[in-house]
Amino acid sequence: MSLGQLGMLGALCGLLMVAGIVLAVRSFNPSAEPERVRPQRASLWQRVCESLPGTWAERYRWIVVFAGVVAVGVWVWTARPVQGLLAAAVVAGFPWIWHPSVTSIRRIVRLEALARWLQHLAGAHVVGHTLEAAISGAMRQVPAEIHEPVRTLEARLRMGVDPEAAYRAFADDFEDGAVDNVVLVFITHIRDRGRGMVETLQTLSDLTAEEAASLRTTDADRQKVRTQTRWVAIIVLVMGFTMGSSFGSAYNRLGGQMWLLLMGGVFVGAMVWLRRLCAAKPPPRLLHPKRAQPTEAAVAGKGSA
Repeated sequence: MSLGQLGMLGALCGLLMVAGIVLAVRSFNPSAEPERVRPQRASLWQRVCESLPGTWAERYRWIVVFAGVVAVGVWVWTARPVQGLLAAAVVAGFPWIWHPSVTSIRRIVRLEALARWLQHLAGAHVVGHTLEAAISGAMRQVPAEIHEPVRTLEARLRMGVDPEAAYRAFADDFEDGAVDNVVLVFITHIRDRGRGMVETLQTLSDLTAEEAASLRTTDADRQKVRTQTRWVAIIVLVMGFTMGSSFGSAYNRLGGQMWLLLMGGVFVGAMVWLRRLCAAKPPPRLLHPKRAQPTEAAVAGKGSA
């Protein structure tokens, strides 16, 4: 390994150590980051995690750390920086390789939970009582999959937030057209306080459950495509690393390193293109997202505390 490569390796190790220390400090003191910066970073990390199944999303932070260790290890072992970078990309992107197309499981589970909650809400709604009282009375029956947004909704209503604004914020938490349909019924009810809310809630529950069942059938049909793509990607990666080890001298030069980098970029682009082809378009929103007012955000914070 040349002196230049040793210098680059030392610089990379220093950067990784600094990044690790910063992440460790922030994990012990999450409130140190300014409030105006945190939502943007949180939303980016949330979008990354939401594209993965629950188990992978919970452990993805450790996968990223392991990818950094693999990058340094492969670089030292092969004396090829691009191969270290590609190895780290494979480790960090393995959840997407194992799940090469978008799945609707998260949305299906939430819709099924919403359907069960609407059934409990219909049972808790008593003639002459308000919908807000029914939501508060059915809190113990809220499914775990939607407990957080429902708890926030109940806290907003209990703390005096305008019911229509609270329901709209509830819809924004889901960002789902099916939930918008439920919220529109809630808003219509608080405006005219008409009768038949119990029957309406039961009908909404049935419609939501039917949509979840339809999505589950579609997702099962896509499982075959996901399985085939997964193994094709793994075979391509194994062949790529085997060939890279066989033709050692060819990839030691700058041209060989650039060729490896180009082929890695083509592979990543193919995987991204496949995910976009298999991605189901989300249902259109019926309610436009509305920014929470400062007072409303403060009330929500008090309710969740």
